[in-house]
Amino acid sequence: MAEAVLVDYQERENWNTFVASAESATPYHRFEWMEAIEAAYGHKPYPIGIKQEGRIVAVLPLILMEQPLTRKKAMVSLPFCDLGGAVGAVGHCELMTKKAVELANSMAARELEVRQRDNTGLGYDFETLASELGNRKVSMILELEADSEKQLAAFKPKLRSQIKKAMKNGCTTELGNSHQMVEDFYHVFSRNMHALGSPVHSKDLFHAICKAFGDQAVVAVTYFEGEVAAGGIVLKNGQNAAIPWASSLSEYNRLAPNMLLYWELLSHCANNGIRVFDFGRSSFGEGTFRFKKQWGAQPYLLSWQNWMDASETGAGAPGKIRPMLENAWRRLPLRLVNLLGPLVRKHIRL
Repeated sequence: MAEAVLVDYQERENWNTFVASAESATPYHRFEWMEAIEAAYGHKPYPIGIKQEGRIVAVLPLILMEQPLTRKKAMVSLPFCDLGGAVGAVGHCELMTKKAVELANSMAARELEVRQRDNTGLGYDFETLASELGNRKVSMILELEADSEKQLAAFKPKLRSQIKKAMKNGCTTELGNSHQMVEDFYHVFSRNMHALGSPVHSKDLFHAICKAFGDQAVVAVTYFEGEVAAGGIVLKNGQNAAIPWASSLSEYNRLAPNMLLYWELLSHCANNGIRVFDFGRSSFGEGTFRFKKQWGAQPYLLSWQNWMDASETGAGAPGKIRPMLENAWRRLPLRLVNLLGPLVRKHIRL
């Protein structure tokens, strides 16, 4: 009889072998995501799995997060990304979810949050979808061609011209995952977060992710005249890849560095066996949605489930004061927010 149990670190490769072969699994389901978060932020992972004949056949990665002031705890699958949740046969997923609820209760966690995505795309009738979805959250997914040449040919002429524009303007992109490339990416990312009024992740998190994922992590940096203009990070798993972070500096937008950045990452993925590319979460119809849509990505509805203690419901104050907090954060010096930001960001689940 199948039983959901906590999986030891020694089963890391067994876990990843299943995740790499499971169609609905994402790079965030890999053991490395939990490892990196624990290494950078100290949040403890609780990987739940089911084994049959020595092989892992279902997984549900969880991370325990605790608020520093209130000491309130939450079990999340998974923090700092769009997706997590159970992967495996339906019956196995039910067993693991039951185990997760029991585990959350034993840890005195007030919440259990599971982030999943519908398995079927919503199609390309965007006018009809707009009336049905409003601004609900979706993942934007692109099915890649067999290689970069075919992928470029599949794009609309306008998109190809934007990619060529960045090249003609003198932009160049490098791919890798070295220490210096993470530093260059963070140079852009931290400034962009400051401009948005949002606390930035610790640089240590990105170094930990690249160390844990190894060649399954790709950092791309676009340069103009020796200066960093844009950067992004792609994580791979089996035949799918996701881009959790990408940023460009506004002063270079006229040169279209972001277009070249994304193209080089898509080109790399298409040439290296990746067939599904996840552009990440967007609100339907908003700016980031339109950017991803132009690449041919299709929306998939996100389904985040939350089991919450009744005493925790009805809190709406943070949303009301958020604009004021963002404006105040923008006014702080960059060096200061880069010091303070990670202390705050490590406790924000999104």
